[in-house]
Amino acid sequence: MGIPRSTAEIREAFQAFFAEKGCVRYASASLVPESDTTLFTVAGMSQFKDMFLGRGTHPFTRATTSQKCIRTNDILNVGRTARHHTFFEMLGNFSFNDYFKKEAIHWAWEFLTQRLQLDPTRLSISVHRIDGEAYRIWREEIGIPAERIFKLGDADNFWPANAPSEGPEGPGGCCSEIFWDHRTNDDPADNLTSSTGRFVEIWNLVFPEFNVRKPNPDGTPNLENLGRSNIDTGSGLERVAAVMQGVYNNFDIDLFQTIIRAVVAVSGVPYVKDAKGGPEADRNVLTRRVSDHVRAVSFCIADGALPGNNDRGYIVRRLIRRATLDITRLGVEQARLHEIVPAVVEAMGETYPELGRRRELIVETLKAEEQMFRRTLGKGMDLFERALARNKASGVFSGDDAFELVTTNGFPKEIIEELAGAENLKIDEQRFAERWDEFVKISQGDRKVEVFTSTALQQAKPRLGATPFIGYSELETLTALTLLEVDGQEVAQAPLGAKVRFALERTPFYAESGGQVGDIGRVRGGGIGSEPFEIRVVDTQKDDKLVIHFGEVTRGTAKPGQVKAEVDEDSRKATTRHHTSTHLLHSALGHVLGHHVEQQGSKVEPASLRFDYNNPTPPTREQLAEVERWVNERVAGRYPVAANELPIEEAKKLGAKAQFGEKYGQHVRVISIAGGEVSREFCGGCHVVNTADIGTFRIVKDEATAAGIRRIIAVAGDAAEQLVNEQQSVARACATIVGGAGAADAMEVEELARSFKVPVREVPGRLELLVREVTDLATRLMTTMTGANGSLTERVDQLQVELKRLRRLAEERKSQAAAGSIDRVLAAASPVGGAELIAATVEGADAKSLRSLLDLVRQRKPECVAVLGAVDGGKALLAVSVGPALIKRGLSAGDLVGKLAKLVGGGGGGKPDVAQAGGKDGAQLPAALAAVPRLVEDALAAKA
Repeated sequence: MGIPRSTAEIREAFQAFFAEKGCVRYASASLVPESDTTLFTVAGMSQFKDMFLGRGTHPFTRATTSQKCIRTNDILNVGRTARHHTFFEMLGNFSFNDYFKKEAIHWAWEFLTQRLQLDPTRLSISVHRIDGEAYRIWREEIGIPAERIFKLGDADNFWPANAPSEGPEGPGGCCSEIFWDHRTNDDPADNLTSSTGRFVEIWNLVFPEFNVRKPNPDGTPNLENLGRSNIDTGSGLERVAAVMQGVYNNFDIDLFQTIIRAVVAVSGVPYVKDAKGGPEADRNVLTRRVSDHVRAVSFCIADGALPGNNDRGYIVRRLIRRATLDITRLGVEQARLHEIVPAVVEAMGETYPELGRRRELIVETLKAEEQMFRRTLGKGMDLFERALARNKASGVFSGDDAFELVTTNGFPKEIIEELAGAENLKIDEQRFAERWDEFVKISQGDRKVEVFTSTALQQAKPRLGATPFIGYSELETLTALTLLEVDGQEVAQAPLGAKVRFALERTPFYAESGGQVGDIGRVRGGGIGSEPFEIRVVDTQKDDKLVIHFGEVTRGTAKPGQVKAEVDEDSRKATTRHHTSTHLLHSALGHVLGHHVEQQGSKVEPASLRFDYNNPTPPTREQLAEVERWVNERVAGRYPVAANELPIEEAKKLGAKAQFGEKYGQHVRVISIAGGEVSREFCGGCHVVNTADIGTFRIVKDEATAAGIRRIIAVAGDAAEQLVNEQQSVARACATIVGGAGAADAMEVEELARSFKVPVREVPGRLELLVREVTDLATRLMTTMTGANGSLTERVDQLQVELKRLRRLAEERKSQAAAGSIDRVLAAASPVGGAELIAATVEGADAKSLRSLLDLVRQRKPECVAVLGAVDGGKALLAVSVGPALIKRGLSAGDLVGKLAKLVGGGGGGKPDVAQAGGKDGAQLPAALAAVPRLVEDALAAKA
């Protein structure tokens, strides 16, 4: 076996070596942790917390992993230093009260010096000053010279850092780290305690053997013996790869170079490895940061962390926007970050196949997010420059200006700090914090320390074991209440009104997972010689395999012992109808929209279902109607729904779909509808036994939740029947109001509700007002015609005058409505080929009001190219203007509108500065507007 050099070879060598030492090779946990302690998985030990505390259920005491991690607390250093990343891999080996310091130290040394064949003289060691055992092993057993072993304090060699004096309380211990000497200078006095960067930590051994308590009254550490001998090893894969490949900078290793080459191909800006300063070095920073952020975002999306405005979604969006700003500074003016994703898949897809499986989703999401941000980027930069000019004299960048850029234009705050810092300005942090607190509180969970906490139920997990779930077939059972908890403490009894958590010997209550909410119901006990009691169960959750029931004592005094557990039957049946409906909906979307559609999340509860899916464009009304029809046909088909336990590989061969973001063992539960002909998915949830049990299915709404991600809200069963009845009642009322016309269908009723911007039940009232207004106008016209004095000719003249007045009034209203869209239209500006482009749809406009709005755009943005579109009576309308400077560069409004008109089934033209056109196919207007950036870019490039 040769010396491992590539990143992939090192990863494999590490895990193979520790497998030889009896460690179980265990898969990386998802970046999205099962608990809410942190927003992302931040360390290799995160998935083993219960094992460290002796309450885990894994059938092993040794493990080795390569863990995907995300940390953004040092995001400003990414790309600037040789070793900071947002996403990284942590090689780990772990002992859960098994081997301890001696083995951990010897094996670390063996792997580095024998398997990797590193020069022992270039390795130095740090230990905690109180850890005499670790020092002795390194000095006497390994033979490290005393001058290469450094005794350090709590800040450097205790986990968590400074815990003995500053907290947190809980398990902790001393560390011993191994450093590699990169020999970047020849100073004999330089060592691992310096800040020269010559010595780089490549291995950290943590010995969590203490229970850290508050310091003693005299200030000395209060370290109790934990009673367990654990090992938590962390070794940064990228750092080890840099050592093995003879480079100083992590971004120069094979893995990153694959991604960096893709960044260079997009930007056209070369990456100069040895640049020491100046413009080349600055451009290298941008290139490295783009490669890091695209890699991080790709893994986040693959693991189900999609961009959004809160929590981990905000962090993902922030990374995308930072990368967008960086690649823009490299000269890229279009959304092209998604073109780098294939390189990430190439570099890491073999080890992490989820990248390949989710590649299309990653590309779509990244492209849509970047396009969305670029629509406000130009305006944001203009606002920044104006704010900079206002603030330069004071030397402080206004907190108000920073807040507006963050909340209105989507600029990450640290980017504002960097841009302002380049002009020697600092943000007014106090004022920014005041405005921010008023607006929204964004969690900083990615910076949290992973802390072990314990409640009575958690501590009892080894004793209680896994809770058998019998709820697939039974909704009530006699069982035993084995542990009762109030405020985290085990209690012998809980009085009336107490909020409790408890465990059952076996349970019919489904614990929330896979998108299905936890069951509700009641637990009753006592009687025959003791006071009866009842607990109202309000939720059911799962901690590993222990089912935890949440409730309130509603009768008597609750106590452990024999009880009767009863699931609320109506709630469960409603939930199962919605759960099976999500499987049918998933299949229907694939049939109607395409097989690129994947589930991105779901929530199944008694009242409704929520289904998130990826699709680059909103589905049409007709497509949604087809999806609904497809589901209801399968409901009417009375297809059997079957559940089977299968080996995971067999389930995959059968084509079963996995739920997004879920983790699976070697055996999985598979739900098949019609023997798999209609649907086959991995699922541990509760379902109907036949599709006929669903009754009726109705889509309530479809909406966007993020770029490229949509959400359907739907109802089934009784809830759907209620909705149908309401829609039918509204449709009949509408038909009566408009004079006995045929009743509207459900989609038309929903469309009317959207048009009036009111709930469905309020549609008849709004329609009645509209009809009354039209009737009043008609009455006025008839009065003019029949009631006015004079000859017939005079009455007709008066009627024509009134008609002209009404038409003028209607045109004015349309123009006013169009003019009211000016701010929204201007906000759509984005850079294309060195020009500012505005392309927007204007609702409710006709040709005249569209031209009026175009004139307003020309007044406000005389140098831009503007393309406005509208649909009037099913026909497409287009209006285009081009600024003088762009005309000189070869762009013509007449030529552009002519090409666009062909896309909507029409024709038209005009002068180079202003042109209008129309087409018979209004449905193609979105596609025509989507083609504008390419047509503008091509026209400008042709003249360049």
